[in-house]
Amino acid sequence: MALTTPARPWFKTLCWLSVLSVGALVVLGGIVRVTGSGLGCPDWPLCHGRLIPPLEFQAVIEYSHRLVASAVVGPLILATCIGAWITQRQDRWIVVPATVAVVLLIGQALLGGVTVLTELPGGIVAAHLALAQALLATLIVLLVVAHRGPLSRIRTTVENSGNGRSGKFPVLMLAAAAAVYGLILTGSYVTAAGATAACTSWPLCQGGLFPQSTLQAIHMGHRLATLVLGLFVLYSLHLGFRGKDRPRGVRFLAMAASIIFALQVTAGAATVWLDFAVGLRALHLSLATALWGFVAGLAALTHTTSRSQHPELSRKLAND
Repeated sequence: MALTTPARPWFKTLCWLSVLSVGALVVLGGIVRVTGSGLGCPDWPLCHGRLIPPLEFQAVIEYSHRLVASAVVGPLILATCIGAWITQRQDRWIVVPATVAVVLLIGQALLGGVTVLTELPGGIVAAHLALAQALLATLIVLLVVAHRGPLSRIRTTVENSGNGRSGKFPVLMLAAAAAVYGLILTGSYVTAAGATAACTSWPLCQGGLFPQSTLQAIHMGHRLATLVLGLFVLYSLHLGFRGKDRPRGVRFLAMAASIIFALQVTAGAATVWLDFAVGLRALHLSLATALWGFVAGLAALTHTTSRSQHPELSRKLAND
């Protein structure tokens, strides 16, 4: 397996800025969604045919999302990709995710335009969110590799040095990341289907366990998925923060993700109890993105190889 050369400090900074900016953009996109501002600018790329949007709440919210995407996120990801090709073009674990991020960025921008021009069909809106979360995960993988080195095969990771549950932890974290991604998609489908307010009580739906309509079934489907997949995610995370042999970074991320998951469920319940307040809906979506980021980062981190296992790479680090 080829080793990556140590990433330069400025490149690591670019990776951090790219991850944080995309995370903020996804959260801002959630705010656009819960405030009903998706058609605040009914045209694209301009807003009401103007470069500067009218001073209307929904137009400003929607245009802010576009501005952050075009003026902050886009340049940062492009700079990161260019930096990867200039300084570490031989390192596939750097170049590939950096290039994939640019491809996803272009696809995300085009899909955003289609979303507006087709007047927000639910399926395209959900696909827009799915692609945004995939972009965030790609940048997180790049960030982890820039700091820790190349990802390893499951059987060669540090976490697989033991037996039993410890050896299964990297695989469990990959499955947990897939589960969180699936939960985000089911939540997005609830919104896209117009089923957000179909159940006005929690944890039951209208006081019953079995839904009475299609929209209620969609809403309860998300809750049941959260229950089943959520228990699996929590089980996987507890193996991370309770394992005394885990690296400190793994234990921290596992604990943080567990706390975020609990807050996420609480925010979801509070959203229903408090009549679907916009602020709580935005918080619910923001916590979902934070949970995805932490679990994706943890999944990547558990598949990195300790620097000490590669004397050649350790020497390069010492001389950097």
